[in-house]
Amino acid sequence: MKIVRIVKSPYLVICCLLLIILWLLSHHDHNHHSCAPYMNTIRGTQFSHLQPESSGLSSLLKEAATEDKIVIITMVDREWAKPDSILDLFLESVRIGERTKHLLNHLIVVALDDQALRYCLRAHPHCYLHRYSRKKSESLKPDGLVTGWNKKSLVKEILELGYHIMFTEADVMWLRNPLMHCNPQNAISVACGISLSDHQHDRLTTENTGGFFYAKSNDITIDLFNILNVERVLYPATGNQSLCDIVKREDVINALDKKVTFLDDANFGKFCQPSPQDQSEITTVHASCCHDTKSKVRYLKLLLQDRKNMNPQWIIPSQICR
Repeated sequence: MKIVRIVKSPYLVICCLLLIILWLLSHHDHNHHSCAPYMNTIRGTQFSHLQPESSGLSSLLKEAATEDKIVIITMVDREWAKPDSILDLFLESVRIGERTKHLLNHLIVVALDDQALRYCLRAHPHCYLHRYSRKKSESLKPDGLVTGWNKKSLVKEILELGYHIMFTEADVMWLRNPLMHCNPQNAISVACGISLSDHQHDRLTTENTGGFFYAKSNDITIDLFNILNVERVLYPATGNQSLCDIVKREDVINALDKKVTFLDDANFGKFCQPSPQDQSEITTVHASCCHDTKSKVRYLKLLLQDRKNMNPQWIIPSQICR
């Protein structure tokens, strides 16, 4: 009877379980290789956005930043980074622009895939591979101002590391230094394709953006991107909004303490702009209305060729790509 009681005792069961656990732990070193395939899967690309890359990014930012901790960021994919590509034209524009060549020292080209990174490393000294996971509905193309949540996340990370950002689309040709038009006192300066003479901010769309913005690293801008991270969960469909779409919202304007500079389209031009532009005032030109890469390359080449030939009659095409 005593033996039966002992067997039925819950204490004996607990002791047996503890012994089994201790035995399994003691054999962990012998069997850990069997878990390797699963650990490799976890460390794979499907979770690559969780991998700590800040150390590599931080060192690159430190190397490329100006004394005032300003970095220039652009993004390219495999279609935009290959021989005779948009990246080549962008780099050439900075090389031949008025007092812009030195800015190449402060430019970081963010590659969105391995092929783009390989080409970037042959064309420019500061390249960074931004790994991320994406949904099937998200485009790999780098069009639009910080389109997609992953790009917003990268901008937020750079701001949190204490660096101010000049973000430019690669299909924006730099004719002069755009920083001179940014208000250093304001949190954000953004080209949204508007004229300061009319202030019609309600006309802002992704297509008529100037492809450029400047963001200071401070509590205001970091809080803004933190808010956007919350919205990522609440409103996932808003991921492809441009910064122009975002900063025109009343709640965002108030959060930024109204410290937003809308850059004049007299200085930040674009293709298909209806009104004529003064060549002496234009700082950048964005191929915004060309929706395919072939058209962008064709007309940006013509623009740069006129600039290199010092053609006094060079113009920004107004009816192309329509």
